This record gives sequence, C-alpha cells and structure tokens, in this order.
Amino acid sequence: MAVVTISEDQKLLLLIGTVFLIATVAFWPLMTVFVWAIALASALMPFHKRFLQRVKPSVSATLITLGVVLVILAVSSLAASVFYANLEFIGSMVAAMVQGLQNTRLAAFLPTFTADQLSDMPQTLVQLMLQTLLSTTQNPVLFVLQIIILFLALSMLVYYGEQIWGVLTRNLSPKLSSAVDMMAEITENTIYSLIIIQVSAAVITFILAVPFFYFLGYGHEFLFATMVGFAMLIPLIGAQLVLVFFALYLLALGDIKGVFIVMFIGYPLLSGWIDFYYRPVMMRRRVAVHPVFMIIGIFAGVPFMGFVGFIIGPVLVSLAAVCFKIYADRTRTAAVGEEFS
Repeated sequence: MAVVTISEDQKLLLLIGTVFLIATVAFWPLMTVFVWAIALASALMPFHKRFLQRVKPSVSATLITLGVVLVILAVSSLAASVFYANLEFIGSMVAAMVQGLQNTRLAAFLPTFTADQLSDMPQTLVQLMLQTLLSTTQNPVLFVLQIIILFLALSMLVYYGEQIWGVLTRNLSPKLSSAVDMMAEITENTIYSLIIIQVSAAVITFILAVPFFYFLGYGHEFLFATMVGFAMLIPLIGAQLVLVFFALYLLALGDIKGVFIVMFIGYPLLSGWIDFYYRPVMMRRRVAVHPVFMIIGIFAGVPFMGFVGFIIGPVLVSLAAVCFKIYADRTRTAAVGEEFS
C-alpha cells in the first residue's frame, strides 16, 4: 500500500489556507465591507499611480482615503442641509399627493397616513426616515464600526494592493499568468466603470435637473435636482423614483401638462439617455464588454445579492465573457495547429 507523503511546501500551503479559511468564516459578516473596500481600491488605483509620481505610497494612500471621506461627508452634509431647509415643502408635497389621489385608483400604491400624521407631515417624514435607518442597521454602533473598517481596509488595499497582487501571481505559468492578467484587467476596468461612471452620471443628472425644474416653474429646483442626483446613485432605481414622485404630485394638483412634460421630457433628459446610452457606452469603452451584459449583471446582481451585487454581478458577467474569449482563442489556435500538422 502506497504511503502518501506531504512535502514541507504543501504543509505550509495547507497551514496558510487553513488560517485564511478560519479568518473568512470568523469575519464573514464583514465580507460586504471588504468587497466594497476592494472595489473602491480598484477604482481608485489609477489615481494612486498618478500620485506616486509626486509623493510616497503611504502619503498617496492616506490622501486618497481622506479625500474619499471628505467628499462623502461634504456631499452628504450639503444634501442633508438642502433637505432640511425644504422639509416643510416636502411635507406639503406628500400631504397634497396623498390627499389629492386618495379617491383614485392610484391610492392603493400610496402610503397610508393618519389625520394627525398628515397635519404634521414634516415630523412624520423625519420619523419615517429614522425608522428606515434603524431598520437597515439594527446596531448603530456596529454600523459605525463597519464604516471605520471600510476606510481602514481601503487605505491598506490602496497602499499594499499591487504588492499583494504581485505575490499572488509571481509563480504562475506563462499561459495561466496571461489568462489571470486578462481577468484582472477586466475586473479592474469593470469596477472602475461602475463606480466612477455611476458618480459621473449622478453629477450630470444634477446639472441637467437644475434648469429642467427651473423652467418647469414650481421652484425649489436645487431640492429636486439633489433628489434626482442622489437617486441616480441607487442601482436599478435611478432618477425614475423621483420623477414618478414628482409626476404623482403634479397629477394630484391637476397639472396634466406638467405630468406629460415630466414623462416625455424629464425622463429622457434626466434618466433615459443616461441609463440606456451614456452609462453603457462609457462602460463599453473601458470594459470592452457589450453594454447589455453589464445591464444584465446589475439587474441580476442587486436583487439576489443585495447592494454588494451592484459590484459582484457585473464583475461575474465580465469574467464569464473573458473566460469564453480565452476558451475561443485557445480552441481556434488548436484548430489552426491541427490543420498544419
């Protein structure tokens, strides 16, 4: 009976693999945080490479992480101030919409409020917002810790990312290394496109929304532009949610002309061309995968994998496309070789 012997290198790999497996199981609740940290680090790596021409790697990683934190805080604070300053008007919009449509067939799709809630709609909206935030994170302290871990992991991945990747791939065979490099490139480009292009789409929507709502004539154009811009950051919903809300508000007021303007001008201007032209075309320039596959990845990833599916879904679709290309190239090369043999 043959005795199977394990070399020292295999024992070492088994030990390392066991440690990583235990760490993965132990920190599994934080996998979403780590996935987003990896995604952000991949999207920000081109900026890190540019900064390395002027500063040290540690300084570059610190500046990039602080920059992301400051931008998020600044945008969030600005949006919160806009919403708070217009809270009374938002409350009046919701009350007018509910009361104006309560005797129509659309009433079944609207939230129900008591008379006391309708009389003090701003306070009602604040309570609903707090309930929504508490429902999404059962432990506020844990949520804050996850945010801190996210940015700490982001900083470390930006700083050590290329070094870690070099260690993982330096002993691969030439053929396997070529395939891995292709997969890594398509993954990095996909993540970059998803995050950077998504943010740019939100900025473009905000800029276009200001004049649109200004000429619509209901005032509060910065409020509506902020709502549409932030909604564009949400996968699968985009600006449509705000436009539907605004259309229902105009319908409750009896402004049928305004409803048609929102439907046939507002939607194509603020959402349609961005969702079906700008975002797919920009992604294809970077990713070189058909835009339909990217949309399938987003539509399939988010409902089944949650918010992290916005990253994982398109990445898996892109990797599948690259794997098929590698297989097609290999079989074509083999077929050509057989012809000449």
